[in-house]
Amino acid sequence: MKLNHHLTIKGKGGESMMNYRRAIGIIVAAITLLGVSEANAQWVFVARKALGRIEQMTQPQTKDSPGYDVATVVIEGKADKVYDTAIKAIQKAQNLRITRQDPDQRIIDFTDGKMSAGLKISQVNDTVVHLLIASVAMPDQPSGTSLVLPGVIRVCKEMGANYSIAK
Repeated sequence: MKLNHHLTIKGKGGESMMNYRRAIGIIVAAITLLGVSEANAQWVFVARKALGRIEQMTQPQTKDSPGYDVATVVIEGKADKVYDTAIKAIQKAQNLRITRQDPDQRIIDFTDGKMSAGLKISQVNDTVVHLLIASVAMPDQPSGTSLVLPGVIRVCKEMGANYSIAK
């Protein structure tokens, strides 16, 4: 090897070691990006399968402790538009009243006068939005299911999103 005036190290055949290093760097970057791309493709596949599927989890209250009711769904859209749609849907409902709004966090708390629930809307990626709605069920009071599940369904309908309720 010899050192030329441009500080480029030349190999036996006159090829530049810097070009060799650059080529290795490009190959490593390409392999890394392919791995990331494959992982993203798998995530997109899983998200597409979950799109519109409403999952619900409930723990009934006991005489000693409160229970909870939670529902979640992933839909296509923009979080700000879903938030605005949820606000309008709750305002249109005769039996519901908004008790707190946080547009920056996209959180809405609301009540029907007997039970309260909270809705959190998050942008997952450019086209997918996650809705989480939860309610606490106090002892000797009805479950929050009557607020939680219809709330998620109402937002899905208003957004024109296809949905199904997981069994």
